[in-house]
Amino acid sequence: MKKNCIKMLALCFLFSGPLYGQTNATKEKRERTMSVKGRFLYTAAKEKVVLRGVNEMMIWSGDRTGENGLLEEIAKTGANSMRLVWNISGSTEDLDLLIENCIKNKMIPIIELHDATGDWKKLPEVIAYWKKPEVKMIINKYKKWLLLNIANEVGAGNTPDSVFLSNYKSAITSLRNMGYQIPLIIDASDWGKDETMILRTWKQLRDHDPLKNCLFSVHTYWVDTDEASKKRLDNFLGEVVKDTIPFLFGEGPEPFGWDCKTPFPYLYCMEQAQKLGIGWLTWSWGAVRNGDCANKGAFDMTTDGKYGNWNNDWGRLIAVDDKNSIQKTSVRPESIME
Repeated sequence: MKKNCIKMLALCFLFSGPLYGQTNATKEKRERTMSVKGRFLYTAAKEKVVLRGVNEMMIWSGDRTGENGLLEEIAKTGANSMRLVWNISGSTEDLDLLIENCIKNKMIPIIELHDATGDWKKLPEVIAYWKKPEVKMIINKYKKWLLLNIANEVGAGNTPDSVFLSNYKSAITSLRNMGYQIPLIIDASDWGKDETMILRTWKQLRDHDPLKNCLFSVHTYWVDTDEASKKRLDNFLGEVVKDTIPFLFGEGPEPFGWDCKTPFPYLYCMEQAQKLGIGWLTWSWGAVRNGDCANKGAFDMTTDGKYGNWNNDWGRLIAVDDKNSIQKTSVRPESIME
């Protein structure tokens, strides 16, 4: 009996190694990256995440890697995510540290390249950057948390659906063939503003992705009356919910339209996004000053990138004080807090 027990224990020991390894391999595969299911985003630990955060032009800041306190200041809002503005001139060493420091500050990093803004001709340069072996190593290093916004606002207002579809299908194929498994974010055309482009093309692009792991983004620089903008929001978000479109506001809600003077109903947009579980990342923090508007600083939340040094009511309300602000609605996943 004793000999039989010893033989059985030996057999158990021999078989336990491969079985244990197989279980870990399955677990590793299951927990590889964030993923899109229906219209929602989930962590590798299967926690639903509604993105709440900001944009900042890290590539043009004095703290490109976030090591000197800029990311810590943004993290004080409680943001669970951050859209990191980058371009193809940025060093891979800085990019590596920036992503690492964003995660250390408990914010999901969303990296985007700004080079092809409004210009389809420059999209191949962006894709070529993502395909660099040294860049791929960085993406894979942080793939558990990273989201990849392929390119910022490619395509002017006259972009045909066929051009939008062909360019982004090609981009998806290139990135997936390179082995990228992380969620891909696609901005609307018309410098990010055309929500109808997303409504018309999202399903074809999602189905083109073999991993079905795409999100779609609109930037809220609309120029319209308050009532018309609210109606436009209601109509669009109604379609998002009805068709289960995986969607976020990649730049927004904003205080003004692209003309820098027409008010946008950002508080209403925040309220609807909270009610419907839709993510948003407002533009921009303010450590790097926006220079597009005659009234400089219209889109700067802070005066100098420091938490609490609000540049305007909009920055203060959207960050901390409104009932639907980042601080009052952002939920950081438990697994990023570990």
